[in-house]
Amino acid sequence: MLGWLLRAVPTVLVLAGLAGAAYWGHATGWDFSRRTGGAGPPADIPPAGGDRPVVRIEAAAPGAGSPLPGLGVRVEFASARAVEAAGIDITPVWRAALTEQAAAAGEVTFDQARVARVPARAGGVTRRVFKAAGDSVRAGDVLALIDAAAVGKAKAEFQQALVQARLRERTRDDLAGAKAAASPAAVREAEAAVKEAAVRVLAAAQALANLGLPVNADDYRDAPPAEAAKRLRHLGAEDATEGLAPADATTNLLPVRSPLAGVVLSADVVAGETAEAGKALFVVVDPSRVWVTLHVGAEDARRAAAGQKAFFRPDGGTREYPATVVWVGTAADEATRTVPVRAEADNAAGALRASTLGRGRVVFREEPKAIVIPHEAVHPFCGRAVVFVRDPDYLKADGPKAFHARSVTTGGRDDRHTEVLAGLSPGEIVATKGSGVLLAELTHAAADR
Repeated sequence: MLGWLLRAVPTVLVLAGLAGAAYWGHATGWDFSRRTGGAGPPADIPPAGGDRPVVRIEAAAPGAGSPLPGLGVRVEFASARAVEAAGIDITPVWRAALTEQAAAAGEVTFDQARVARVPARAGGVTRRVFKAAGDSVRAGDVLALIDAAAVGKAKAEFQQALVQARLRERTRDDLAGAKAAASPAAVREAEAAVKEAAVRVLAAAQALANLGLPVNADDYRDAPPAEAAKRLRHLGAEDATEGLAPADATTNLLPVRSPLAGVVLSADVVAGETAEAGKALFVVVDPSRVWVTLHVGAEDARRAAAGQKAFFRPDGGTREYPATVVWVGTAADEATRTVPVRAEADNAAGALRASTLGRGRVVFREEPKAIVIPHEAVHPFCGRAVVFVRDPDYLKADGPKAFHARSVTTGGRDDRHTEVLAGLSPGEIVATKGSGVLLAELTHAAADR
């Protein structure tokens, strides 16, 4: 029996130790930290000699901006060396220029209002081509000459209408001069015929205008038929028939003119080839202004608006080109879920080329003297933004090596900084790198409340 008791003693001691540890843990809530709990002033516990901080909760001063209602939270270390050991860096609160913006991939395209696809207004045979791809043109320059039978027909109908109008007018005048012999009905019929002839002249003139050959009927009213035919022969193409062979210088010539100044982007026509009516023979662009389309995330696109500044840097380049937002897309791309934001850029120097890819940014707001701190100094806590401000007596020999938790109101952000609208003043010192340690202590303290 004695031997059995001796062998059982170690087991009994172990069981007794475990029971004691369980009782102590139940009584203390298994809290091994040095934090104080309960409402009201904290217990007067001096900082421990180790590196672990002590959290002190006390009544907050009015306007202190504490993250816990009515209570101030101070995370205190035993020494400055303990702060360094925790890996906490600091930085002062300062004023600096802050730009809120969104970066996005983008591309350059031609301004569609400055792109012209130039067709032949009537089908025919191409007699001459004056411009090729890459050539500069002015508005109204002749790009090509088309021999179109429809042009000769329209000129002939205009001449016939002129002759008919003169004849009807002469008949009316003869009846008016012989009032005694002419019946009123004949005079009215002659007046109606004159008006009908005038309408035909206007219709024939409009047919020529539809072909790009505007003509003023009044300029031809008193011209003899031979003179009218001579003037109509090369109507609208007078500046393009020099050097043309007599066999090609017919009355059917139709000039194809550039509607704007710019550069010929493409030319799909050669001399001797048949040109179809309505088919684009040339594409002329004005590259002096281009579109920069940035593909902005949906969240950032909500802040984009016409009139904002934008910048674009082509891939492989170092220069940024300014632009102005003119349109924000109303739908997101189905594949990328980004929203197109179109900006217009001045390209008088021709440095931006269509279809160029690159990176751009849209500037939402610029604040020249914002109160800023690094992003890493700001932490979310219970729906608020919290920073940790170093105690003003920290540098004193006997001053507390502590950081105070403080709620702040944040504003804009740029690549590195967060704007503080309320809660901090320039010159105060906040914790940056390593401030997550302080946030963890604040979280534990809030859970104990």
